[in-house]
This record gives sequence, structure tokens and C-alpha cells, in this order.
Amino acid sequence: MMLNSLSRYLIQSFWKVDQRKYKYVSALLSSTSSSPSMKLNLNMKKLIDSQQYRQALAIFDRQISIGDQVTFTLALKACTKLNDYQYGIRIHQQLSLKALEDPYLQTSLIHFYMQCHNIDQADKIFSTKKNKTVYTYGAMFKGYISNNMPEKVIELFEKISIKIDEVIIILLFNACAKLCNNRAIKTGRDALNRLPTSFLQNQKLINAAIDMLMKFGDVNQAEVLFEKTQNKTLVTYGAMMQGYVTNNLSDKALDLFEKNPLKSNEVLYSIVYNACASLSNEKAIQLGKKIFDKMPKRYLHDNVLVNSTIHMFMSFGEIEIAENLFSHIKDKTSYTYGAMINGYKINQELQKCLLLFEEIKKENLIIEEPIFLSLIGACSQIGIRSICEHIVRQIPLSQPSIYLQNALIDMWGKSGDVNQAKQIFQSISQPEIISYNSMINVYARNGMGYEAIDLYNKIDENIRDKISHICVLNACSHSGLIDQAQMIFNKIEKKSVEIITTMIDCLSRMAMFDQAQKLIDDYEKSNSPDSIMYTAMLSGARNHRHLVLSEKLYNQMKSLFSNEKSDLISASILLSNTYSSLGHEQQGEAIRIDRIKQFGKNAKVGVSWTEVNGQLVRFHAHDRSHRQSNEIYAELERLSNELREHGYEYDSTWITRPLKDGETVESVLCGHSEKLAIAFNFIQHPRPSFIQITKNLRVCGDCHRATKLIAKIRQCDIIVRDANRIHHFHTNGQCSCQDHF
Repeated sequence: MMLNSLSRYLIQSFWKVDQRKYKYVSALLSSTSSSPSMKLNLNMKKLIDSQQYRQALAIFDRQISIGDQVTFTLALKACTKLNDYQYGIRIHQQLSLKALEDPYLQTSLIHFYMQCHNIDQADKIFSTKKNKTVYTYGAMFKGYISNNMPEKVIELFEKISIKIDEVIIILLFNACAKLCNNRAIKTGRDALNRLPTSFLQNQKLINAAIDMLMKFGDVNQAEVLFEKTQNKTLVTYGAMMQGYVTNNLSDKALDLFEKNPLKSNEVLYSIVYNACASLSNEKAIQLGKKIFDKMPKRYLHDNVLVNSTIHMFMSFGEIEIAENLFSHIKDKTSYTYGAMINGYKINQELQKCLLLFEEIKKENLIIEEPIFLSLIGACSQIGIRSICEHIVRQIPLSQPSIYLQNALIDMWGKSGDVNQAKQIFQSISQPEIISYNSMINVYARNGMGYEAIDLYNKIDENIRDKISHICVLNACSHSGLIDQAQMIFNKIEKKSVEIITTMIDCLSRMAMFDQAQKLIDDYEKSNSPDSIMYTAMLSGARNHRHLVLSEKLYNQMKSLFSNEKSDLISASILLSNTYSSLGHEQQGEAIRIDRIKQFGKNAKVGVSWTEVNGQLVRFHAHDRSHRQSNEIYAELERLSNELREHGYEYDSTWITRPLKDGETVESVLCGHSEKLAIAFNFIQHPRPSFIQITKNLRVCGDCHRATKLIAKIRQCDIIVRDANRIHHFHTNGQCSCQDHF
């Protein structure tokens, strides 16, 4: 959304090709001549200037007999503005052979046909023109860009044999920025390096160059150009700030916004709000709120800005502020609804996502693909098949984009429906690497390690990327395929910090801590320590209840990463849980108290979602807010009795806090949110064949063992998706994860 805002602003500044042609027309009209054609042209120009295009064409129709080339040029401009294809064709057909030789008329025709998406006709007019000018080349460049054919601009630029001007270079830079492949990067950089010194005085050209370089990821070169620029405009600052956001340097965008000496406009505010949203740290939250408070509220009439503002506050978790902004918008667009749906998704207000989608349908708004992508993202978070099916039925899937296909693969995978994900993947005739990665990740989450490895091996080695390696190693980790993981890891030439961390996680899950430590040691020989590596190893130590190692890793993290708040919170939770699982309640409580003193109560509350009879229901641990709460707890008692009859004993080592008065091991563990969701399903349908639950945290060992037995006793397939993976509990009492969780 934000990128569109800047692009719109840049395009308005750059694309002035037909203005030169229009200046020519204006010069002719400024003549003192009072011929009938001149009077006609003056009247038409006045109407066009005031955007009364139909009235201009009405005069043209009545007085066409006295018209000249300028008259036809003006009429074509009106048709182009109206996007009236048939009218423009009629004008073209009335032109004499002599008139068709006029360079300005030819340019107007090219511009008209490009605007109406008749590329072939524009190409034909251009190819038949013998003496091509920068105006005709400019019209072709502009047309190709507006028709999303930037590669054609580069092809045509390479054939130019006439002297070019700044406008041609501006359009070339814009095309290179859109395309951003190897050819575009080389062409754009070569053109920039060969620019005449006089061109570098053109601020619009500099803005285009900065935008292009930032799209190439060449931040340093863009910064050099920016610093050399004397007469910076708001567009210059906007191009730099948006470039920083695009290149994940949002902190630099905030710094530049504060240094900007010019009066900010709605575009800069939109960019800075997006920068704040992407960071969402303390500094960004304070700055974002401060800027919003000082911003002239008249800017809130700009829909793009409002969308960015909503996105920022949603990213801050300030749902009420975002909702208030949304409620005051009179003419809501589908994009505004999209910003709210995406915000609810970020904040896991998944029911509100679905309710807002129903509201969009009632408003009869056109639902664009970005909204469906947000909805699919929400469905992916919910991970409930029935809800996914409800949304997918409403998506036009005749020609889905690759982004939509990949989102659907991810969604079906996260809902545990591997077959649906596989069908979509197989429908893609030429899968790109992102499609392969999405499908490998589906296999990984669903405990299908061998299938993930098989698909990974089918990818050409030249196109595998970092994500491919991470996904397949993660699949091995969740399926206990340590030998296969090591073979894959050893073959990876460039091992990023994320790849190494995934391998550390894999080794730690299998209690191979010496090998995991060696990876950390080798990495730190030439790099600064990374907290995620230590967290991965600490998680494995907690799973295997390795207390000495857990204490050692936690103390190392406190020493090495004293300023990394979120990682230290995670580490303290893992250590306190390790203490509690071994019965060392005092040490566990001491760690919890210390964490609360330093960071506040930052531990997540366990939440589970399930869907019954078309309703999405959410439970938190020990929840008694549901109107059928008494029935739910009665069903839990029945389940407990059945479990005990089959020899089940509740595992107190999974309780991570001291028992309160009146609590028992059974009552605490039975209060976990996924067990409440399972019981709720059974009271709604006493003999269901299938239950599905999504949980925001990892499933504990007691719930995992109990759910396996419940599935067998009640002969009901149960799918539980936790924060790490998807567990398919089968009626034979087994889980797809084979206890690797």
C-alpha cells in the first residue's frame, strides 16, 4: 500500500512527456490569430483544462470541418482522459495521410492506444514513423510502463539512435526500478554512470535515480546521490525514506524524517508511519504517536495515509485507536477494510477479521487480491479447515496470481490439509522457488520429513535459497531425521546464521548438545554471538530436562545479550520451566520473580481456537467465561475418568508454577486451553469423527500424551496445531510427530 503511494507521487512528478507536446499546442494557441480553427482550439483547450472532456468532444463533433492538426490532438487528449476507446478510433480513422505525418498527432495516438491497452496498435504507429523524436520514444516508454511491460522499455532504449533527454532517462530509471532483474540493474547503473553532468541538475531525474537504486538494494549509492543533491524536494526525501523501509532500514527512515527541513506532506507521513509499524519498538511507538498528534488532521482525508495510520497503530497493538480512525472514515474503500483486516490478523483478533469480511460483502465493494491475501493469512493463523473452506469458496480462482497460490499452499498446510496444499502446488506449471519453499514447509509442519527432503532434492541447486535450506532442515528436525539433516547441512556452501540456528535446533532436539555447541563455537570464531542460537539450544535442553546445561546457557545469554529483552524473557521462561519440571519450585519461582522485576509480565497466556457449528470459539487456560462452562468441565471430568481407566497418570513435571490452594495436578493440567477446546467439541457433538484445534503456544508433554489416548478412546481424529508444528492424533493412539515436538 505504501509503495503505491510513493510510486503515485513519483509518477506524478516524472511523467510529463505529453506536457511538452501540450506546451507546443499552447504556444500555437497563444498566437494572435483569430481564425475559426484557432477559436475552436482555444475553446477545446479551456474545457480540457477544466476537465470537461465530454464538452470538449461535443464542440469537436459540431465543428470538425474547420479543425486542424491541433484540434485532433486536443480531441485525442480528451478521449485518452476519458478512456473512450471507440471515440478515439473514430478520430484516428478521420485523419488524413498528411495529418498522420504530424509528430504531435502521432505521439497523441501512441499515448491514446497505450492508455486503452492496445499495445499492438501503438507499436504499429511507432514502427511506421520514420523520423522518431524523443516525444514519440517518451510516449512509448510511458505506455509500456503503464501497461506493466517495463522490459519493453529497456529493449527500446537499447535501440535508440537519437539524442535523448532527461525525461527519457527518468522513464528508463522508472522501468528499471519496476523490473529489478539483472538486465535492468545493469542497464540502470550504466545509464546513471554515463549521464551528462547537466542532467544531474534535474531534481526529478535525481529522485528517479534514488528510487531505482533503492529498489536495486544499492543503499550506499543512493545515499551518496542524496548527499550530493543541493535542492532536495519532498519527493527526494520520500524516495530515500521509502527506500530505507524497503531495504529493512526503517530506523534510518525515521532519522531522515526528523532531519527533513521541509514541511511534510501526506506521502511522507504515510512512509514514516510504515517505518514505525515495521519497527514497533519503544522508540518507534513513541515517535509514531508524537508525529500523529502533531500531524494536520486534514491529511486524514487521504485514504492511503489513513491506511498507513491504521497499520501503524495495529502494529503497536493499539486496536482501539485504529478502530476509532476506521469508524470516522465516511467513504471506506476496500483498501481501508484491508488495512483493518490485516491489523486484526496481526493482533490475532481472528474473529474480527471474519466479521469485517462479511461487512465488506454487504457494502458490495470490489474485494481486491490484497484483502484475500490478508484473509488467507488470518485463516492460516486460525488453522481450522472449515473456516479455510468458507473463505476459499468466495475467492475467484480462475487465474490466481502466484502470490495467492503460495498463500493458499501455506494456509492449507497450516490447517493440516496436506492434500489440498499439494494439489495447488502441482497446478503451478513452472513453480518458482517460493512455491517450492512453501510446499517443503507444509511437509515440515505436518511431520512429513521424507516428503520434504524428496521435494528439496528436486529443486535445481542453482535456484535453492536460504529459505529452502531452512525449511528442509526444519522438516528433518521435526521428524527426527538427524543423519539426513547433517548430510544436507554439510552440502550447503553459504551457511547463514538462520541456517546454522536451524541445525542447532535439530541437534538439540536429539540431545546432541556437544555437536550443537561446536556449531556455535565455530560460528563465533569469525562472528559476534547470536542470541537465537543460544535460545535454540536452551529449548532443547529444556525438552530433555538438562538442568546444568540450561543454567549455563541462561547465564551466558544474560552476559552476552543484556540488551535483548525479548530473547532474555524467552530464556528465563525456558529455565524456570526446566526447574519446575524437575520439582525445583523455589528456583523456578525465583527466576519468574526476577523476570517480572526486569521486564514485567511478558509470558504469553495459552490460547486455543476451535470451530463448531460455524462459530470460532477461543479458550484461554482455566477459562470459565463460556456460557457452557459447567458442561465443559463436566465433560473434562468424564474424559479424566476414561483416561485413568486406561492407566493414564497426569505428569506433574509439565506444571510450571506452584500449585494454589485447592488445586491438584489433575485440575491444573486439565485446565490447559487445548483440553478445554477438546471437551467443548465433545459436548457439541458427542461422537465426532474429527476435531481441530489451534494453539498459540507449544503443546505440553502431558496434553500431547493425553490427546493421543483421547483420540484412541473416543475413536476421533484430532488435529492440534501448536506454535511449532501440526500434530495429527490418529485413532490408533499415535501422533504424526512420533513424539518429536
